[in-house]
Amino acid sequence: MKAFLGSVHHAARERRLHRAGQPVDRRAFVRWAIAAAAAAATLGRAGRAPARSRWWSSLVFGVFENHGFAQVAGLPSHRRLAREGTVLARYTAVSHPSGPNYRAMISGATWGVGETVDTFHPSVASEAAAQAPPIPTYVYHLAGEIPQRHNPFADLRAPVAAVRRGLDAFRRDLAGALPTPALVYVGWDDENSMHDGPPAVADRNLTALLDTLAASRWFSRPDREGRYPAFFFCYDEDDGDGDNRVFASWWGRGARRGVVSHTRYTHYSFCRTVTDNWGLAPLGGGAGAASIQDVWR
Repeated sequence: MKAFLGSVHHAARERRLHRAGQPVDRRAFVRWAIAAAAAAATLGRAGRAPARSRWWSSLVFGVFENHGFAQVAGLPSHRRLAREGTVLARYTAVSHPSGPNYRAMISGATWGVGETVDTFHPSVASEAAAQAPPIPTYVYHLAGEIPQRHNPFADLRAPVAAVRRGLDAFRRDLAGALPTPALVYVGWDDENSMHDGPPAVADRNLTALLDTLAASRWFSRPDREGRYPAFFFCYDEDDGDGDNRVFASWWGRGARRGVVSHTRYTHYSFCRTVTDNWGLAPLGGGAGAASIQDVWR
């Protein structure tokens, strides 16, 4: 434990140097990331004291590709999210192409216009891992392999407690392996996320995910503060022909049912909401964005 806490303090110093534009010791950070992931996986088991949460205990989120709001709002899985959760009718992406939008969601910055940057930048995962006790991040490739440009945790070299593959693996972990609190990113390959494949395939994938979450004890069980896990879903960007307004929704026992929010939000708002929920410092553009507060019961 002492060694882990020491590595967390070292990592905090690395993040400050990075924000100041000074070079960081990459090998030292990699050692810290490995230690943080291992410690998070161990400490995330039953018996650890949960972090104080504002709106949800744990967060699961997933992203589909390259469609505007009007193109997809009528899909069966999206209508289900509208019936059972809150739709953000004025939620917009912040850039084109994919990579910058994904990075904005978890780090509050696009870090350029390239599809990938493949280097460490502070993110909600690195900030959460630096807490005492840490909040671990998990990545699930639900169908195929998430491309790196659609996996901001890999793109930004974020500390991740575990990477799993397949919906069955996610279902098994929901039965007992996932801790609370946790940050969980789920994704699909290009054929299954509407990037290259048809909407019907992506729609079935999202329905299967919703069914899996709804059937799991982990997702329906409150923490000691009475907070439930939440699911956030959105698109990275539109198809380039509109105003970058995309479908976005919150879903879960803590979210209001059958509600449409007309407040303006962006990917930076999502980032701010994650940091505000766990009392983390705002990141980048998230500092100037409003957190999403009109969703919760």
